[in-house]
Amino acid sequence: MMRTTPALLFVCFWMNSGIQAVQKDQKCGSTPAVNPKRRFLRVVGGTQATYGSHPWLVSIQNKGSHFCGGAILTDRWILTAAHCFPSLSKYQDPVVPVISPMRHDTNMQQKGLVVVVFFVVFFLPSVFLSSVTVLVGEFDLRVEDKDEQVFTVKSLLIHENYNHACPMNYDIALVELDRHVAMGARVRPICLPLPDFKIPPSTKCVVAGWGKTWERGHIPAVLREVHLGLVDQAKCKYVQLMIKSSFPKQKQKFLNPAMTILCAGAEGGGRDACQGDSGGPLVCQAGAGSDRWIVLGITSWGQGCGRSWGMKSNRHPSKKGSPGIFTDVKLLLPWIKQKMREAEQQQLSTSGLCSVTDGPVSDSEGLIRNPAFPDTYYDNNQLCLWSIKAHPGHSILLEFDHFDVENSSYCQFDRLTVSGSKNRPVAIFCGKLRPARVLLQNSQNAVLLFSSDINRAGRGFAVRYRGIKGSFPPACGTIVLVEDQISLYTPNYPQSYSNDCALRWVIYSPPGHLVKLTFADFDLEESERCLHDSLTVLGDIEGNKEIAVLCGGSIPPPVLSFSSIMVLHFTSDSRITRRGFSAGLTFIRKEALLSECLQCKLSPHPEPWRPWSCFSPGYLSFFSQFVKVELHPLTFAVTHKV
Repeated sequence: MMRTTPALLFVCFWMNSGIQAVQKDQKCGSTPAVNPKRRFLRVVGGTQATYGSHPWLVSIQNKGSHFCGGAILTDRWILTAAHCFPSLSKYQDPVVPVISPMRHDTNMQQKGLVVVVFFVVFFLPSVFLSSVTVLVGEFDLRVEDKDEQVFTVKSLLIHENYNHACPMNYDIALVELDRHVAMGARVRPICLPLPDFKIPPSTKCVVAGWGKTWERGHIPAVLREVHLGLVDQAKCKYVQLMIKSSFPKQKQKFLNPAMTILCAGAEGGGRDACQGDSGGPLVCQAGAGSDRWIVLGITSWGQGCGRSWGMKSNRHPSKKGSPGIFTDVKLLLPWIKQKMREAEQQQLSTSGLCSVTDGPVSDSEGLIRNPAFPDTYYDNNQLCLWSIKAHPGHSILLEFDHFDVENSSYCQFDRLTVSGSKNRPVAIFCGKLRPARVLLQNSQNAVLLFSSDINRAGRGFAVRYRGIKGSFPPACGTIVLVEDQISLYTPNYPQSYSNDCALRWVIYSPPGHLVKLTFADFDLEESERCLHDSLTVLGDIEGNKEIAVLCGGSIPPPVLSFSSIMVLHFTSDSRITRRGFSAGLTFIRKEALLSECLQCKLSPHPEPWRPWSCFSPGYLSFFSQFVKVELHPLTFAVTHKV
């Protein structure tokens, strides 16, 4: 028996990965109570912000003069824009110009308009950095504020792919401070987003800084803020295509698959960041009604300040502006984590990302736990990463001693993620139930990523890891990573499987290939809608793409995946048991599959000589990307899509 349903009732494992900004003693993204009427004022054409309303914001200065903003990530690290330090992105130059990079105005390059006054001083990079200071708790640049702290720069990390020529990409940098920041009510870190964080249209986003109040205005002394709406990514790309025509020499470089920007701002203009706001964060509420804020963007560049840019704008094309262009922080989360981790290892100092010892694990077996001691709670705002390496020819087995992590739908808050050798996700866990053991079959590498959000905590977890050599028979209560073309079968096959069994296979094919599952034998308890014993075939880890649910005594047709991943979930109840199933895995190139499918005669009764059916679950979904399939009572009509 075969059926497909819109959702799974048994989704127990959810895969995703997350990252949060870290500060052990203070909640990230929280602000002191302020007058709500003063929350969303403008940088361009507005009034000043409320003292303490942006406790994560910093002023980066050169010899006492503000030139860029930034955001506190931890008590040692500041997030900012790479173009704030243009001369330091190429250390091979013995003498380089140091340009004070406000928010770039591309119109100046096109028309020669002097919108921003650049000062150029020839310094060695180390000399320039020695004159740079970072001020936290800053509000009024003219006076020393009550919560103000001044730091020098210990190290500067600029993205390797940063391109300083407009339009910029990978415009991100990390500044390490010379000592720890003292956190308080008006000095707090900002939260980084989860990779799957989605912003509803009504979400409030804010930019703050000491940038110009209008395009040809002056740098203000007191902090200002502006409420900006995010621009749809499709419209953002379209706007960039319009700007692209102004850069004829860079047409091939402007919009590439690695575009790392997002847009914000009203089409009619009037609200925007401006010169001097560069490097500052674009922050949005973590959810409807939330009092927490996350950083989604880094102020990067734009065409003019506060100009209209929509299709209905009456401005001449040469005078049209653009929305604010921000570096997309969510896309660059792996880089942030990697660089902070590398700096921690090199300097033997803590980045504050994890309260316990993490990093590479060299022993062939051992115990990983968080927190470090029993009967205590793990910290909020944690991001811990362990990498396990086994000997050649071994697999890695993970078994949990205990588990208590904040529970939520799809583990969207606190979570432990397990991935294989190619960073392919296998499962994510949360809640109080001890997870199934995880077998990374024929994989010598495993990665465990633990992240916690800004509130609530549990007693954590302890997981034992070890390398095992040779075959490991399928067993109930196991999640198995499969990356080879092998045979799969239920526990005890061909004898009856046991009652109350749950076994999950996560199968990955090489890039550009699909997974085909071909059954040699199939015998599961039959029931209406397969509610008792069943094999569910999924097209993704999340459980959103169900391919089929199988049960009964008939051998099903072959099953094809939608992409390079197929997930199989076998369950049995506490009643009748049967023989189970045996099946083989084959990895098929997409091009070869399409060629054979186009030659296949589509009829209700495929020819018996064909190795697999053209109607197999997953096939029609894949095939429909290239042809139009129309179902009729007795025949199928196939026409190529235009």
